[in-house]
Amino acid sequence: MTGHAELNPHAPHLRKVVADILTDGGWLNGTFQVPAHQSLMDFFAGGVPLLKTTRVRFPGERELFPFIALRREAIHLLDAASDDRIEAPGSGGHTTPHQVEVFLLAGLLRGTLEVLVNVRLSDFLRQQTGLLVLRDCLLVPYGEPRESPKARKMRTVLLSMGRILGVGEPINPVQPGAR
Repeated sequence: MTGHAELNPHAPHLRKVVADILTDGGWLNGTFQVPAHQSLMDFFAGGVPLLKTTRVRFPGERELFPFIALRREAIHLLDAASDDRIEAPGSGGHTTPHQVEVFLLAGLLRGTLEVLVNVRLSDFLRQQTGLLVLRDCLLVPYGEPRESPKARKMRTVLLSMGRILGVGEPINPVQPGAR
């Protein structure tokens, strides 16, 4: 099969990013075609309301859909563990890691958020409008223990600020990777 760039030498070179996507309807799995030079953060921050998603599997469905135009606003969280270009190099500035708890409809997401040095967490969050990057994450449905088989570990996620219920600092922070 010939790639798009081979048919059109001026087309951007794309990389395939397979991701688990938490949406209004539950978890999906799909593939995004991301320009090779672009970070995932930049790709998802764009203003396009529909994102081309291929090889999509919906929760509880056996069928694999070859193409879905996924509504950007429906995405709560994106787990693209296979991709190492989440953010553009140097885009974060000088930061300090903060343990945070993010309240989602699906449960409590615990993880590490890099916050600019000498900026309070509340002030940092007030400035964020699009996406947050959390690392060393654990998503636990409400009422379940951390060790629950329903809990989901994720290395790095993109989180839509428009889909969260709130963000807080834990009373007893757990170190990343600890149980």
